[in-house]
Amino acid sequence: MRAFSFQTDKGQAQIGVEYQDGLYNFSAAWELYKQLKNNGRGPELNFLQIMVEADFFHAETFQEVLFDLKEIRPIDDLKLGKDIQFLPPINRPQKILCVGRNYRAHAEELGNETPKAPVFFCKPPSALIGHQGKIRLPKGVGEVHHEGELAVIISKTTKQVSKKQAFDHIAGFTLVNDVTARALQKQDQGAGLPWFRSKGFDTFCPVGPFLVPRAAILDHRSLELQVSVNGEVRQEASTAQMIFDLDELVSHLSGYCTLEPGDIIATGTPAGVGKLSSGDEVQVTIKEIGTLVNTVE
Repeated sequence: MRAFSFQTDKGQAQIGVEYQDGLYNFSAAWELYKQLKNNGRGPELNFLQIMVEADFFHAETFQEVLFDLKEIRPIDDLKLGKDIQFLPPINRPQKILCVGRNYRAHAEELGNETPKAPVFFCKPPSALIGHQGKIRLPKGVGEVHHEGELAVIISKTTKQVSKKQAFDHIAGFTLVNDVTARALQKQDQGAGLPWFRSKGFDTFCPVGPFLVPRAAILDHRSLELQVSVNGEVRQEASTAQMIFDLDELVSHLSGYCTLEPGDIIATGTPAGVGKLSSGDEVQVTIKEIGTLVNTVE
C-alpha cells in the first residue's frame, strides 16, 4: 500500500493511493466513505501530513475505506490518469533532519573519518520538491552532487525515546535526494562553518513519490537503494550497510530535539555521489517504495 500527494487540475491538493489495478483519489474516496458511515464530522484528508498527525496513516485505513466503498458502488470514477502532478508526500514538515556519513564507503570517498556517533544537519522545508520536479542549479556555487537516501517520517511527538521504542515512532518510508553544492560545502567545511548553505538551496530536497506505511515494509534493514543519472547507475547499496540503524537514529535525535509528526529524517547516502549537470535525469529507487525521478536545469 503506497500513498502519495498530488495536485488536481484546479490546483487542489489531494491524497492518492496505489490500490489493486491503479492509482486512486483517496481524498475523494474518504469523503464518500464518510457519507457511507454518516460521519460528516470526520476531518478532511487532503494532505498526507494530516493523516500522519491524526494517526490515520496506516495501511488498514486505506484498505478499509476503499474496500467498504467498493462493496457499495464502483470506484472506477476515482481512478487517476497518467498525467499526475505529484507533490512532496509531506510538504510542510516542521523539520528536515539529515544524517551525514552513515555509510562507511561514502565517508571514505569524501576523505572523512567514520563517525562514532550519528552526524546530523538540517535542510529547510523551502528546499522541498516532489517527484518529477526540477532541480535548479544555482549560479556560481560550483559542482552540485546527487545523494539518494531512504527517509523516514515521524508519526508522533518524540522526545528522549529509547532505542527499543524508537521504531514505533516512525509513520512510514519515502525517498529523498539530498542534493548538495559540494564545492560550497568543502569551502564552508574548510572555514569551520556549518553545511547549511550547501544543503539548503531551493529544490535541493526532492522527496517521494510515495509514502509507504511502516508496517508495509517487512524488513527495512535489507532494502536495496540505487541511484542512476541518465540511466547510468552511480550509487548502489543495501540499508544493511548503514552504520547507524533507524531506531538508533531516531532515539539519538530525540535526545537533542523534540521530533514532531511529519518531520522528515533522511538516513544517509552510500558511496558513488557525483556531479549533476543541466539536462540530467536523476532517479532514486528502492523497489518497495518506488522511484523518485527529477530533471536538472
